[in-house]
Amino acid sequence: MLANRDGTVTIRANIAGEVELRATVGDTIIPRQILAIVEGDHEIESLSVRRASVVIEQLVSCGSEVEAQAPLMVVQELND
Repeated sequence: MLANRDGTVTIRANIAGEVELRATVGDTIIPRQILAIVEGDHEIESLSVRRASVVIEQLVSCGSEVEAQAPLMVVQELND
């Protein structure tokens, strides 16, 4: 997930399934920290960020069922 010109990244589910959010708006997230987990029928996906970021928007609720490629949240990458 690459940042837009404004430094924001939309975190998307790569698989369809139920979402467990592990971060909320305002949280600072470090690389490899899990933001969300999507549990599908036959697989589980853990989502994280490449660079330190702040969650600026949450687009789904915890426990929601989402389709593949559904946007889950938006983060703002922090400057090094």
